[in-house]
Amino acid sequence: MNTSVHWTSTDAMRPTQCAVGFLEVDLKMQELRARARKPGNLEKYLKGHPIPAVRGPDCRMYLTDHHHMGLALVQLADAWDASDSPAAGNPFRACGFQIIKDLSDHQNLSMKQFFAKLEEHHLSHPFDGRGQRVNTLPKYLSDLVDDPYRSLAGLARKAGAYDKVDVPFTEFLWADYLRDKVPARLLCKEHLAAAIQQAVVLAHQAGASGLPGFHGVKPVVELASLAEIQERLSTRFGADNAAPDLPPIVR
Repeated sequence: MNTSVHWTSTDAMRPTQCAVGFLEVDLKMQELRARARKPGNLEKYLKGHPIPAVRGPDCRMYLTDHHHMGLALVQLADAWDASDSPAAGNPFRACGFQIIKDLSDHQNLSMKQFFAKLEEHHLSHPFDGRGQRVNTLPKYLSDLVDDPYRSLAGLARKAGAYDKVDVPFTEFLWADYLRDKVPARLLCKEHLAAAIQQAVVLAHQAGASGLPGFHGVKPVVELASLAEIQERLSTRFGADNAAPDLPPIVR
């Protein structure tokens, strides 16, 4: 596998999924802004955390992961350009890409065939913000829609709901599991801690046993408490630094 890293414009990014969790994007934007305040810190971070991508026959970078960071960079770059700051100094307009497969020399490959190949190799996720399959992927990251349960699944993992494993689109699988179990009204910053705690409890029930990263059935007393989750979220939302959005909770 080709794992070379390329530093190039974020304008080259293209999505391979339809939805992200907007709350997670907001948290990533907060982190990247904080990193950009120290000269050279953001670039060092981005070069150390390249976005995995397939280079397509159109020479664009088709993201196979880290869509949240990609969209955060796009929104921050656009906001910078819209401000009084000079566009030439935009720190968010470039990032590192880890090319996991290069198909740029496959000029005879149509884009329809290219997307079919991506899905065949589990490198795309054509499902909308409600978990429903769609026929067409969005063209730009700015066209991605919100799946609040994807945010919940990602934050719940950091609270100990399940392990990070090398299974494509694991967080979306957990989002689908949580979709009809955690009330949508809880998926906002005001009630987020309660939603995460519910997700952690649900993740340790027998019904989740077939999902990747499953820890096993555990009683509630062994899981992260609401107070622990609230403390970490409070620290994150109030922090003016580059701390993780929800550090893993270890009991």
